[in-house]
Amino acid sequence: MELRYKPHTLRLKKVDHYIRRLLRDELPEGLKFHIADHTLHPTKGVVASANRIAISENISEHDRELLITAAYFHDSGYIRKYNKNEPIGAEIAGRILKMIGYKQNEVAKIQKMILSTDLEREPKTHLEKILCDADLDHFGREDFFKLDGKLREEWRAEGIDVNDDLKWYKGTFEIITRHKYYTE
Repeated sequence: MELRYKPHTLRLKKVDHYIRRLLRDELPEGLKFHIADHTLHPTKGVVASANRIAISENISEHDRELLITAAYFHDSGYIRKYNKNEPIGAEIAGRILKMIGYKQNEVAKIQKMILSTDLEREPKTHLEKILCDADLDHFGREDFFKLDGKLREEWRAEGIDVNDDLKWYKGTFEIITRHKYYTE
């Protein structure tokens, strides 16, 4: 049985409520992969994956709360911009988390984690590595090809040329063979 994630602190309950509303009301309609379920699915979403990895990596409860907070906000920037949305997500988190009671040093740590999910960046801290692994957890799952198809649909809706099947599948193969996870 898979571990189902539910917010386990008061602050995470507030974050969960905010992000659910934000993603429901403000995500662009053309998104097929970066939808609310990518973040919020109770067993396969980035939040649930981050929680599962955090537990297996034995991080502290405080760090786990910060990590899960970053997981909630990691794709929130998609409400404004498709490419390079991580800085927007970090900005949104900074604004909202102060109102929920997060301290400035906690917000800064969360923002760095969000920024680390840019595939062109190398995560530096243990928490950043866990979040990056959670974000790409689907690479090793049975629903990978279904999700890869949804990403292709999303890119097509964004005006990116993905019509050449051979080129798409070669690119997908290259990404998954080159990819390395940071955690066990």
